[in-house]
Amino acid sequence: MGLWHFGEPLAGNPNNFGTTGKRPTHPELLDWLAARLIESNWSLKTIHREILTSAAYRRSSHHPEPRQLAELDPSGIHLAAFRSRRLSAEELRDAMLVASGELNRTVGGIPNRPEINPEVAFQPRTVMGSVAAAWTPNPLPQQRHRRSLYALKLRGLSDPMLEVFNKPGPDFSCERRDTSTVTPQVFSLLNGKNTLARSLALAADLLAADAKDEQAVDQCFERILSRTPTPPERAACLAHWRDLTKLEASVNYPRQHLPLKIQRTVIEEMTGEMVSFFEHLPAHADFVPDLQPADCDARTRGLASICLVLFNSNEFITVD
Repeated sequence: MGLWHFGEPLAGNPNNFGTTGKRPTHPELLDWLAARLIESNWSLKTIHREILTSAAYRRSSHHPEPRQLAELDPSGIHLAAFRSRRLSAEELRDAMLVASGELNRTVGGIPNRPEINPEVAFQPRTVMGSVAAAWTPNPLPQQRHRRSLYALKLRGLSDPMLEVFNKPGPDFSCERRDTSTVTPQVFSLLNGKNTLARSLALAADLLAADAKDEQAVDQCFERILSRTPTPPERAACLAHWRDLTKLEASVNYPRQHLPLKIQRTVIEEMTGEMVSFFEHLPAHADFVPDLQPADCDARTRGLASICLVLFNSNEFITVD
């Protein structure tokens, strides 16, 4: 839990508490948390609550004496200041759904099938020497927009948006995730279909309340960054919105549809012969897509571009 919330575990090897693992940085705290877990009838939520309401977790990452802190605690193990961390892949997806108002908070139930990039959903895969069926998402948005915890996991098939943000695969145990900063993350957030859909949904929701432009921008900041914009930020956003609305008025977007069949080409295992056939996808006939640019007017698309920028900001993707 220390690893999840602080970015660093209390024990250096979360999967190895034996004598060959690293010694814990706070053994007394570890013992206290273990005793608290037993006292709370093994309730993990109780321990999460203890950590999240603690003074250590609520500290700012900006220490009043940074030089002194660097000298006395260069590794940051004493938690005198909060260590900034990026949202995990699942947290990032869920946070965007919360901001757009689309998150389905239903607890439990069967796994859901969110929409993923079609290039990956339709890629050829094999299972036990046979051709695996294509990934078909749930037909309704409220089914697809559940927490990432409930997404169906298949070996050999992962959501590229989550994978690029270091979500580990299901094939091996992962005691600690990598935290990389690579170029594909930029393209995934800025050009990805998921981020665009969340931006359009948020913009449409804000304008459905007949809010004035200034109010819409303020609410956009509040829902994404949990704060109001500064006067320069508000002015820049309003100017950008006006410019984008004029530009979007002259653009016509085609509607995107999922195919009802795809062509497969495989090599027959025994003869080596190449065989081509069509895989029919009847589930796509009932598919209700997320909000698309073709569904929105120019003003909504202009505001969505502001939402898109805020979703890409370091302030949104970082716990500080």
